Amino acid sequence: MRRRLAETAGIPCTPAAARTPAGRCAMAVYGTALGAVRADGLVRAALRTEDDALVAGSAHVPLRGIDAVHLLAVGKAAAPMAAAAMEAVGPLVAGGLVITKDGHGNAVGALPVLEAGHPTPDRRSAEAGAAAHGLVRGLCERDLLLCLLSGGASSLMELPVDGVSLEDLACVTQMMLEAGAPIQELNAVRACLSRLKAGGLARAASPARVACLAVSDVIGSPLAVIGSGPCHLEVPPDGARAREVLGRRGLLGRTPPAVLEALHRATPTAGPPTDDAGRVTETVIGDLWTALDAAREEARRLGLRPAVLTGSLSGEARDVGALLGAMARDLPRTSRHGGPDCLIAGGETTVTVRGAGRGGRSQEIAVAAAIVLDGAEGVALLAAGTDGTDGPTDAAGGLVDGRTAEAGRAAGANAAAALESNDACTYLTAASALVTTGPTGANVGDLAIVVRRPA
Repeated sequence: MRRRLAETAGIPCTPAAARTPAGRCAMAVYGTALGAVRADGLVRAALRTEDDALVAGSAHVPLRGIDAVHLLAVGKAAAPMAAAAMEAVGPLVAGGLVITKDGHGNAVGALPVLEAGHPTPDRRSAEAGAAAHGLVRGLCERDLLLCLLSGGASSLMELPVDGVSLEDLACVTQMMLEAGAPIQELNAVRACLSRLKAGGLARAASPARVACLAVSDVIGSPLAVIGSGPCHLEVPPDGARAREVLGRRGLLGRTPPAVLEALHRATPTAGPPTDDAGRVTETVIGDLWTALDAAREEARRLGLRPAVLTGSLSGEARDVGALLGAMARDLPRTSRHGGPDCLIAGGETTVTVRGAGRGGRSQEIAVAAAIVLDGAEGVALLAAGTDGTDGPTDAAGGLVDGRTAEAGRAAGANAAAALESNDACTYLTAASALVTTGPTGANVGDLAIVVRRPA
């Protein structure tokens, strides 16, 4: 099983629980799920030339109608997506740009690769946004913009509207993150403050054709939310909704005045202009359910009885972790009469920041579960992101079982205190429960995997 796991995702089995039968199974299921949503493989399946046409997801563009393809890849998985695209249609590509997160910027032929700030935009994000805008604004009707989109694009490529500074935008982003706002709310606000979001990129590329291939990290995969919808013309910025979001989170009084003014100016229109009809196509080529389906099949291959609980996991991470921990603790009873012995869930929880520690939502799930699982036998719970980074850390998540809490105590670490200070990363490190993968080339959301397999 260790050999298969290494072949699938290259995940080192460093957590202590990975040495148990349940922990090894959880890691194997996770590794197979990651392999299924590698962004380069998803692009290869969706992009090709066929019968004198370029096929890009739902777009079929006759080659006789285009002179050049211009490639823009943005997101945590931008580099592998761009590399796969160059393999498929490289001779047609006249130029392009790759924008990704720090540490994810592998070379892609001769294409420029820019790294920028995530999850909060920084100066490099603005430079990347200006470069992207410069790439597309001079295109003509015989050009095709091939946009490859993955999670993280919202902060990695930024070009604020007039009157809003990058510092203003970063301030609002950080406030909302600390308040536990989900990605849908975050992007509703950012869409009103950017010249590239909410269809802005596609409008800047007019009159060129635009084909967008998106790997979704958003529950339900709404095209308007993935990367804040840079190619999505049907849901324009809505300042009234953005103000309502900020008000509900108690943030209006702390919002920079320039941002409030921009939100008052952002009035939605009736929809895309008629001359854009058919010019822009968007296709989701992979999402969380791609990973969940692969995880279920791997669990079956391992002889487990899996049940996928949901692909819409949400809520405060520590509350979700406590619930999943309770379900894990009950698995010996629920599986005794033929019920599942492997539970799989996916989604995106949130963390309301109260302390100054280090961690992320998957790590908080793992710590909260470890408290509930204290002393349990034969079960393990893995919570980790598919992109390999959980919050502002280098870890993907955590793998815990009934011995994790005791290991933490022996190391002088307190799980409840770690949750209160948002210091899950330090706790999991002390308890030998941290899962570290490095960049995975995937990004479709978070996974939680519970396994019962007695020694």
